[in-house]
Amino acid sequence: MAFPETKFQAPRLRADLVDRALVGPLVTDVLSVPLTVISAPAGYGKTTVASMVFARIGTSWMALDPDDNDPRRFLTAIATALGHEVTLDKDPDAVRRGVVALLNAIQDHTVLVLDEWEVITAPEVAGHLAYLIEWAPPALHVVVTTRHDPPIGLARLRARGQLAERGPDDLRFTAAEAAEMLGIDAVDGILARTEGWPAGLRLLAGSGRANRMPRSGDTDVFDFLADEVFNRQPEDIRRFLLETSVLTTMSAEACAALTARDDAPDVLDRLTRIGLFITEQGNAYRYHPLFAEFLGRVRLPERADLHRRAAAVETDPLAKAQHLLTAGDTAQAADILAEVGEGQLRAGRTTSIRQLLSALPVDRPELLVLQGDLAFGAGNLAEARAAYERADSPVRLADTLILQGEIAAADDLLARALAGPVDIETRVRLLLTRARAAQISGRFSVAEAAVAQGIQLAVEQSATATAAAHVSPTLLLIRGAIDHLERFVTTAQLNGLAALQVDGLAASIAMTRGRLDEAATKAADTFTAYQRFGGAPPLTGFTLAATRLMSTVPMPVDIESAIEDLRTYATQLTTASFMYPNAWFMIGRALWSRGRLDEAQAARAMMDTVDGPPTGSAPMIAMNRLSLDGLLATTRGDYRQATSTLVEAVEMEDRLEVLNIYGSTRIRLAHLYAKRRRIDEALRIARPVLAECVRTPGRILLEGEAAATVLRLIDEPFAAGLLRQLESPAPATLTEREMQVLRLMVGGATNKEIARQLVVGEETVKTHVSRVLRKMGVRTRGAATAHARSLGISPPDQG
Repeated sequence: MAFPETKFQAPRLRADLVDRALVGPLVTDVLSVPLTVISAPAGYGKTTVASMVFARIGTSWMALDPDDNDPRRFLTAIATALGHEVTLDKDPDAVRRGVVALLNAIQDHTVLVLDEWEVITAPEVAGHLAYLIEWAPPALHVVVTTRHDPPIGLARLRARGQLAERGPDDLRFTAAEAAEMLGIDAVDGILARTEGWPAGLRLLAGSGRANRMPRSGDTDVFDFLADEVFNRQPEDIRRFLLETSVLTTMSAEACAALTARDDAPDVLDRLTRIGLFITEQGNAYRYHPLFAEFLGRVRLPERADLHRRAAAVETDPLAKAQHLLTAGDTAQAADILAEVGEGQLRAGRTTSIRQLLSALPVDRPELLVLQGDLAFGAGNLAEARAAYERADSPVRLADTLILQGEIAAADDLLARALAGPVDIETRVRLLLTRARAAQISGRFSVAEAAVAQGIQLAVEQSATATAAAHVSPTLLLIRGAIDHLERFVTTAQLNGLAALQVDGLAASIAMTRGRLDEAATKAADTFTAYQRFGGAPPLTGFTLAATRLMSTVPMPVDIESAIEDLRTYATQLTTASFMYPNAWFMIGRALWSRGRLDEAQAARAMMDTVDGPPTGSAPMIAMNRLSLDGLLATTRGDYRQATSTLVEAVEMEDRLEVLNIYGSTRIRLAHLYAKRRRIDEALRIARPVLAECVRTPGRILLEGEAAATVLRLIDEPFAAGLLRQLESPAPATLTEREMQVLRLMVGGATNKEIARQLVVGEETVKTHVSRVLRKMGVRTRGAATAHARSLGISPPDQG
């Protein structure tokens, strides 16, 4: 997204500014807590005080505007203010991942000022600010200026001693400050009438009349502005103020075009110097909202023409459209919005687009799609559906129907759209969306055909970027789909986010093929790479966390961080019932494999907390519930219950038309028989899955020790190879430099010592250490070195 530079520039402080006594203590407070709120009505000098604090200790400034009510734009703007970059997809939970990424990136002293929070009305944005404050690292301090307290749990922060506050009583001028501003000694009466209102005192200082005070109420304030400010200006300045008041942000060039004055830059500078309710930010200016509102109320016959002239010099297309709309040129405003609306919506301009749509006749496909996208993003599926139906947008409508559970209607719509003339990229998207709908409804042959057609078309017609955005690793459940998806992975040559989407799919394929080291490493590396784009989207993060966890279960490594990641994503995806229970199955099996039975039992209970999975997902969920019940019963020694549940799970798996990427129920049952020394039955149960898993051996390896127990009974090369892989697990693949770092860690070297020996920076060493920990599936250096020693990895001076 693009922003004006002035959004991130603190207002320039006036040379004659009164040195406020509250600034020194406020600086101390800001640096001692994660959040400082400066809250007061308009005209209390909140921005000025924040600017004075910023001049002493600030590092980042962000002037808020109504478009920041879009969470994606809000996060992107904060990232820009902090000097970072994020790229977000359309997933509704992508913003939270981006906030986490920003928190993790903050290492140095940072004071971020968010100016004019009152323009933020979206609860989602407030929620993201609350999360930012809740998990703020010690180096981050946020200052918020606002007309009213933000709804982010301030009471809890007060109780914890994590909040500093300044209100109207703090911001009022003292007698000494008022005397300095007004240049008089007797200020008691003035302070009593103004209650120390900084804007009123500034007005009095400019007017020279301290005996005329504004009364309460907007009308009286506007009367005061008229009498003491506007009417006291020369005619040419009054004309300048009125003509430029149609601009939201004023540049010298725009003001010159509207007023036909060559001296517009000098006029703006003079108005700023006299404090005429105008603020300079970089090379642009804006009127104080109260003063701008007052100017807008003054009768001006040619106001419509001014808006047309403003549109002619406006570079922001949405602001141009708004000027035209105000001038009565509805058709031209609609033309602009139809042309740029989709791109501007991707840039997070939801508030501006919504305002324009509310004033325009929404009767053309482009505007209806915009209306639907706004509703879809807000979770209003009924409104989105109505708009998409009127716009005749089958792909968007199908996505909405799938989320509404109307799979048959979605599939019928997709089929009709596919039967008509569409461009290649749309056809690829339609096919992959149809595969998802068919899979959810249990029509796996239709799903496989759609995957095959979509991938083939994408590869042959150079539409792999579109395919990458819409292909899902869950399609691996479809028998036969793995070959098509693997072809896609080996063929696609993409960059940026599209490349990461392919890498995530590659990790899942590697796991299914039995290349567990590669799968775990690929998943960890891809997850790390997503941090450059604000973090992995929830569905993608879920898949990467699941791949990493399942791939490392057979290995003697710490799986706690992988379990924690999967728990996090499972919680975020509670409504995606076809994923949520299976996430807890993966967690439960991992805990069971480590002997943590109470925790595994608790994970099993979590599988029952979501009801009503889609038709095609219900059998898989039921099978995984039975499997975890059987594993827990086996460990308890309740072999009757274990046998009963696992036999039922095997029968269910045999009836499924899907590839069980979660493992093998037959291996679990064979393991039970082997423990009971019923060897013949164990072999009878295991042999069919061994033959089937030649192409997908990951299904056996995922069972870890249960699989090893069974494989020891079978005298076949294929089984022997799998057993060697289970009994001699290698660490995740490290680069040559990472292996050098690990060997030095085993020898007890600190980061500083490693940096000196390898002749690199200490920050580079920290990056290498973090990657080593992630690839080895551990959280601490101690765990990494202990695991390295168990694998025979020695310090450099020992080999």
